[in-house]
Amino acid sequence: MQEREIHNRGERGFTLIELLIAIVVVGILAAVAIVGIAGLTNTGGKSACTATADAAKAASAAFYANQSPNAWPTSFDQMVTDSAAAPVNSPPVLELSNGVTAAGDTVTNGDWNLVGVFPGTGTAPTFDPKASGNCKTP
Repeated sequence: MQEREIHNRGERGFTLIELLIAIVVVGILAAVAIVGIAGLTNTGGKSACTATADAAKAASAAFYANQSPNAWPTSFDQMVTDSAAAPVNSPPVLELSNGVTAAGDTVTNGDWNLVGVFPGTGTAPTFDPKASGNCKTP
């Protein structure tokens, strides 16, 4: 009878193999979650870069409309400085949020860089966030 009691007591718990399998499954799920979350870290920066590219498109059109003879901007600097010369009733040409700087053909934030293509005063600039080199995250 004593042998029967020992056998019953062993059936109530988990075996070492069952515990190891559970730990391995939890580890695999955690690894998959970490990889998925790591891919999302630059998404916010890319969204902000894309939004800035859209704002730059609108700003270049506003710059063109504000110029007397009409001319396209040749750098981001022109769009930013032209905002002071814009008519009172129109919005600034290119408003940059805190931490975002414009210099030449690049708008930079700590998380991303947007490169614009400024062909000259007779041609509209392009700000394609999906082009090679645009919306790069350092």
